[in-house]
Amino acid sequence: MTRLVARLALAGLILLCAAQAGAQEADETPDFGGALTGDFLMTADTLSYEEASDTVVASGNVEVAQGGRVLRAANIRYRRREGVVTASGDVALLEPSGEVMFADSVELSGDLKSGVIHRLSVLLTDNSRIAAAGARRADGNRTVMRKAVYSPCELCPDSPARPPLWQFKAGTVVHDQSERSLTYYDASLEVLGLPVLYTPYFRHPDPTVKRQTGFLTPVYRSSAALGAEVMVPYYWSIAPNRDATFSPRFTSDEGIVLAGEYRERTESGRYMLDASITHANTTAEEDRRLRGHLFAEGLFDIDREAQWGFDLEGALDDTYLARYAISSKDDLVSNLFAENYDRRSFMSANAYGFQSLRAGFQSDRSPVVLPLLDANLVSAPEYFGGYGTLDGNLMVLERQDGMDSRRLSLTGGWHRPMILEGGHLLRIDASLRGDLYHFHKPRAYAPSADKEGSDTDTRVVPQLSVEWRYPLITHIGSIRQLIEPIAQGVISPYGGNPDDIPNEDSRDLEFDHTNLFSTNRFTGFDRVESGRRVNYGVRLGFYGPDGGRATALFGQSARAKDDDLFESGSGLEHQFSDYVGRIFVQPSPLVDFSWRFRLDRRDFVARRNEIDLVAGPEWLRGRIGFADLDRHAGTVTEEFVGGREAVAGASATLLDNYSFTAQTRRDLKDNDTIKWNMGLSYEDECILVGTGVTRSFTRDRDVQPDTVLYFTVKLRPAG
Repeated sequence: MTRLVARLALAGLILLCAAQAGAQEADETPDFGGALTGDFLMTADTLSYEEASDTVVASGNVEVAQGGRVLRAANIRYRRREGVVTASGDVALLEPSGEVMFADSVELSGDLKSGVIHRLSVLLTDNSRIAAAGARRADGNRTVMRKAVYSPCELCPDSPARPPLWQFKAGTVVHDQSERSLTYYDASLEVLGLPVLYTPYFRHPDPTVKRQTGFLTPVYRSSAALGAEVMVPYYWSIAPNRDATFSPRFTSDEGIVLAGEYRERTESGRYMLDASITHANTTAEEDRRLRGHLFAEGLFDIDREAQWGFDLEGALDDTYLARYAISSKDDLVSNLFAENYDRRSFMSANAYGFQSLRAGFQSDRSPVVLPLLDANLVSAPEYFGGYGTLDGNLMVLERQDGMDSRRLSLTGGWHRPMILEGGHLLRIDASLRGDLYHFHKPRAYAPSADKEGSDTDTRVVPQLSVEWRYPLITHIGSIRQLIEPIAQGVISPYGGNPDDIPNEDSRDLEFDHTNLFSTNRFTGFDRVESGRRVNYGVRLGFYGPDGGRATALFGQSARAKDDDLFESGSGLEHQFSDYVGRIFVQPSPLVDFSWRFRLDRRDFVARRNEIDLVAGPEWLRGRIGFADLDRHAGTVTEEFVGGREAVAGASATLLDNYSFTAQTRRDLKDNDTIKWNMGLSYEDECILVGTGVTRSFTRDRDVQPDTVLYFTVKLRPAG
């Protein structure tokens, strides 16, 4: 009621002032002080007008809103002639950006943009704070503060007088809201109240800035390979859609490594370049030479249904990426591609180049694939209740030294999924595939002299498959249970893999639960699975009311007769295959367990194991992993032989701010540790401190076992 009376009184004052102005000059527009005009509002417990001094006086919970700014105070006086607002007592000024200024008293212009502030405190948008003895504002964009202190750190609630973890003290601090920056003159950095660094000038973005040109957090490292190392990144905000980061690495043993990254978004897409270069040793015996790498990727829209892009990976020598801890890749793949897709069809064009970083590999034997064309067309479901497909593939592969090959493959298919009475699911797939190969074998790669030179070969592979599923769902209390038996029969002629057809893309066969019900388990086109066979298994599921679940898949494949196409150790070389499956258990968010396996068909001995267990609450999480990929020699090809490894790790968040991580990876086959690392960090609203150690036991030419220590400190948000 009091505020309503105050607003009515203010309206009366406005009318009175307007009447007086109209009596003096009838043609003038009424003006309430010349500054407090337009969209403004004043409320208070009491209002009065001093006619002699032409001053509006408000007291008690006063609030003035003007041009997006809100001024609150216990008392406010507005001198109309000067256009000056004076406020005192619990003064607070809310800016349009979200910042809040607190003061003992202020004297501002009528638009609240300029003036003098006494004993100022500023709460920035990220909850960081500035305190100053006084300040002067200009145009609502620039605030010059004297004897100021800045800190993003929260004060200790039990001892608010205690200095924060860190703070900047400066003779002058300028907050430029138009440039969105904080600039310090004659400044010192204090940690726990003790000065540790002095600088005559320092500048960083204010909290409204998401990115700005400047130095990023440096990283300090020490290793046996490179010696002491400092990396000082510099970020360059070139434009709203472009930026670059320069990250030179200064090492005591290998000199300077120049590194950087460039990113850009265009109207149709984006691309990124990541590169480094140095002049250093490749081995202890060699002279210094250029070493470096280039990674690049891009993706661009052609129209709503098409896009093109590239992935580029290259290094000047085989061990550079590993020695300088840039990447652990053994093979680099470069790809240029274009894709077109609509509701039921997909087409792509690719070009590939490869660079192997493995010891002893001859680079002139790496293939270049140009082009690799794929087309996958799917019709509407209108052919006898099913739908048709047409798949095409064209590949041209060449080497400087080795076999060249060209392939054209076409596959037409008809597919009919059905739901039968009683809930039985039936699917019929029929296909006819034709391949045409042209290849050239140099003498060194020909089995005999008469096989040398160019030749062609063809094959035609018809195939029919029928798959049956019968999902049964029931409840055991509040738990839903699924039992789904699955059976699949496949018929195709034996053979289909002439000896002359090269095998370029079907060398990494792996028989597991993911391809148990595949009609062709080879990953590429060069090899096809043939003959009569039956695949069968069962899928189980248990689903709890609170999201817990357990699922399993278990099955086997049986063939009418053995097929020597599958090598020993593959699990498919006999008439009855090994058993494959996967078990996944997640009873609650605290436990996540998975087991992928292949069991011997005769005695159920594990021939392949992949186990992963993650357990614990978010603040204490542990992981154990085990992979046994090489129990039987001779699997497929030696190039894809795996190993037997175990990995264990843990992460812990302690006291809300401290985090600890540790992990080790061990080769169980050779009983050697491959790598271990651990790290400790502290992070709160104003600082990030991280340190850790990594030990690698890898040996590869000039890459030797190494221990790396690192340390980094980041002041937030000053960087």
